[in-house]
Amino acid sequence: MIADVYIVVYHYKIPIDKTIDYFKLEKKAIEVYLENGCVNVEIYRDSEDPQKWMEINRFRDKEHYQQVASTFNNDPRISQLFEEFQELLGSTEYEPEKKEYFHMI
Repeated sequence: MIADVYIVVYHYKIPIDKTIDYFKLEKKAIEVYLENGCVNVEIYRDSEDPQKWMEINRFRDKEHYQQVASTFNNDPRISQLFEEFQELLGSTEYEPEKKEYFHMI
């Protein structure tokens, strides 16, 4: 049996001196994501460049992602956390990159 999982992957760069603030912020964000229906959130740091990060959000399928995303848009905590995240990026010229994938298992 083949099951699909829908994942949304973000790539971003966090200044080294903001790493602890990023951890605190991400911990809050993951709680809100899971409360709103995200199946799982994984965070990875690049082994060669400690400023580069990858976040993977898992959903049952694309429809589930769209439902959860609409609840994110209506949750004021997400808006606040996103503003704080943008402040962490500061004056860096690195824009977060978002990609969506189907994972076949």
